[in-house]
Amino acid sequence: MISTTAQPDVVPPWVTWLTGAPGIALAFLWGFAEGTLFFILPDVPLSLAAMLRPRRALIHLAAIVAGALLAGAVMFSWSDHGPAARHAVALVPLVTPAMFERAESDYRQFGVWAASKGPVRGIPYKVYAVEAPEHSSLWSFLLISIPARIWRLLVVWLGFAAAGLGLRKLGRASLAPAIHALFWIGVYAVYWARVK
Repeated sequence: MISTTAQPDVVPPWVTWLTGAPGIALAFLWGFAEGTLFFILPDVPLSLAAMLRPRRALIHLAAIVAGALLAGAVMFSWSDHGPAARHAVALVPLVTPAMFERAESDYRQFGVWAASKGPVRGIPYKVYAVEAPEHSSLWSFLLISIPARIWRLLVVWLGFAAAGLGLRKLGRASLAPAIHALFWIGVYAVYWARVK
């Protein structure tokens, strides 16, 4: 006799890990790392979490912003004490001298709001953080950093949450990790070619 009761979806352990407390901790640490000297965006784990568990991924988004704010405070303070922070950021892969020039120009044109221009220009937050002490107080910079960091993350969350929903409706949720990986490989290949 064949059972007609629906079997619950089997969730792989890595999905539970990513969308649970360990994944939220990872989001915080990744937000901090990318805000200091790491070069891969925290959008990468956020977007996968958004594809799999959109509502839960909003907690990841908040954790990333918290990590980025801590990073911003560290980089601002480090830069405020001398040129070492700027030199360290200049050695990060995919950071170019032109990014510092553009960030400086943005500060002259937009004041403390310059940090919000980074995502549009492809300039990392860390570049704006080490340029900020000449143009802003620490608290003003951190206050502006909240919307400056959130808006891009919300766009990423929304796009990948919609993609995940579409895949689930088509019964193709298992394709999410592969599509996610291909997307980010493509993004970084294009960005690398453009920066170089």
